[in-house]
Amino acid sequence: MPENKILIADDEKGIRDLFVEALERHGFTVLAAKDGREAVDIIKKGGVSTAFLDIRMPGLNGIDALREILEISPDTQVVMITGHYEDSTVEEALRRGSFLCLMKPFKVRDVLALLDVLEAQAEFREAKRQEPDIAA
Repeated sequence: MPENKILIADDEKGIRDLFVEALERHGFTVLAAKDGREAVDIIKKGGVSTAFLDIRMPGLNGIDALREILEISPDTQVVMITGHYEDSTVEEALRRGSFLCLMKPFKVRDVLALLDVLEAQAEFREAKRQEPDIAA
């Protein structure tokens, strides 16, 4: 299971900085990327348990970064974030493996609650992997 590092990828510096500051205040290790390509490069280094990806970023967008991230690190849980909700884009992100999509702006308490859910889900997945198979 990946270490408990969180990645935020957003082309808006203000969003990245607020996200990093808020989560670091709550004891999380947070990495930041300005676009999808940088996010993928961070994932390649390992240790990221959760990635928050803006859907609309220049260069490699969030949807394409999601695909690459899950190929590299299938256990990384990905949450898409957007200020421009479009049903088809959100549906595509969910179909490709995103846990959910958060609309900007969002509250820190909502992100913290979501991180609790994602941690519980990761622990459950890990426990299922270690469970012995019972022969019929």
